[in-house]
Order: sequence, then C-alpha cells, then structure tokens
Amino acid sequence: MTHARPRRFTRIAAPLLPWAIHFVAVYSLQGLVCARGWSQLAGQMGMIGMTLLALVAVLLLGHRAWRRMRAGQQDDDVFAARTALHVSALACVAIVFTAIPLWLLAPCE
Repeated sequence: MTHARPRRFTRIAAPLLPWAIHFVAVYSLQGLVCARGWSQLAGQMGMIGMTLLALVAVLLLGHRAWRRMRAGQQDDDVFAARTALHVSALACVAIVFTAIPLWLLAPCE
C-alpha cells in the first residue's frame, strides 16, 4: 500500500508535464525564430504542431484517468483518478492560454 501513493501522485501530476514541455518548447522556438531570422510561417506551423501534440497527450492522459475512475474499486483510486481528470482539464486550458499570445501577437516585436 505504501508503494501505491507515489504512483498515484505521479498519475495525478502527469498531465502537467506536456504543458510544461509545451511552454518551454513553444517560447524557445519563438525566440529562435526571432533571433536567427527563420521563416515566420515555419515557426507558426511548428508552434501549432507542438500545441496539437501537447493537447493530444493531455487528452490521452485524461481519457486514461476517466477509464480508471469508471473502473475504480476503492475510494482512493476513484479520488486519484477524478483528480487526474480535473488536472487534465486544467492542463488543456493552460496549453491553450500559453499558445494564444503566440498566435494573436505579431512575432518578433
């Protein structure tokens, strides 16, 4: 039973990892596009691709949490799965909010 708790915490926090990687990757790519004079269109396409990839990763983790919640036998398992599902929803919102300024603002200004 003591070994299950760190695993639960990891499953609960897992949807935040794609958001963090997306945050670093997208803003790093934006900086490289501006600093190196790379194509703005290629940079935008790369950012859109990274955003979609991060959203798919979080949605898959959320779907896994949903299935775990529906199949949960113990209250602790259901609570952990429900929390992971809510964290997945929060991570989706965070990914979209991270990407909005990159799409709406003029790059390199």
